[in-house]
Amino acid sequence: MRTVELSDTNVFVSCLGLGTLRFGTLNSYAESAELLDMYLEAGGRFLDTANCYNQWAANAKGGESEVVLGQWLRERGNRDELFIASKVGFGYGTVPDGLAAKTIISACEESLRRLGTDHIDLYYAHKDDPNTPLEETLSAFTQLKESGKIRFAGASNYLAWRLADADAIAAQKGLAEFTCIEQRFTYLRPQPGSYFFPQRLIDENLATYCDARGKTMLPYTPLLRGAYVRTDRPIAQAYQGPDTDARMAALKEVSQAVGATPNQVVLAWMMQRQPPLIPIFSAGQPAHMQENLGALDITLIDDQMTKLTMAGHCPNEEPN
Repeated sequence: MRTVELSDTNVFVSCLGLGTLRFGTLNSYAESAELLDMYLEAGGRFLDTANCYNQWAANAKGGESEVVLGQWLRERGNRDELFIASKVGFGYGTVPDGLAAKTIISACEESLRRLGTDHIDLYYAHKDDPNTPLEETLSAFTQLKESGKIRFAGASNYLAWRLADADAIAAQKGLAEFTCIEQRFTYLRPQPGSYFFPQRLIDENLATYCDARGKTMLPYTPLLRGAYVRTDRPIAQAYQGPDTDARMAALKEVSQAVGATPNQVVLAWMMQRQPPLIPIFSAGQPAHMQENLGALDITLIDDQMTKLTMAGHCPNEEPN
């Protein structure tokens, strides 16, 4: 698997990250380990988890994903080969909601314990917390970075202006900045007025800001949980917009032309963007893992990239 630079850090990570929300809840340890091994064998080294994963599953309490990863890391002895991301911000159990300094630091200690490691490579603010000053949040990430417990801080589910404010404060105060941002994004565009809170999307404002500042964007839920390829999972109403038919037609045409599945083309389209996105995908079964990893073998020509990107856009009007 090829690697790409994470923002301007001079650190290179796998071009396709594995999301592990399912592990320890929707997937047993044995199933999770098999999927992790498949990703590793394909050359993947970028694992994405969170302290609260997967509190939203039935009979779950949070922390299960990190526990599974910790066991797998011990059994494989491969921690030094991997780039591991985790997150803090959503409350669960006795962990408070939000990004107060005390919460960030104590949650990090718990994540380190569950993962069985002395550092987290990328530690995200999992969602914006308007009730805690940005300076306090950034100061806590700075403390963790200076102590060697994290290497980089990242943001997730932030509006562009809040990310810009955080960057300005970090520069002014000499604090750790949010190196990159992980945000909801897929090939289909949501219809106007769609509401995903507390999730935030990669939109034009965020994309232009991050591109100008050299910040890598990492899309989550890139495949809409299988809706592009599964008849039993229709496209969600939020993505049934005025250009949906045109974009689905373009996706089908390109998929047929390159002999790939729509899932593979969506991932390839993201990875071949300039600057590239790093999709965070998930897989619940070996067949899903194999299919998604197949995106690495697809090369879209310029015309295909343009067709996919521009599908559904209205042509520019002639100036008066």
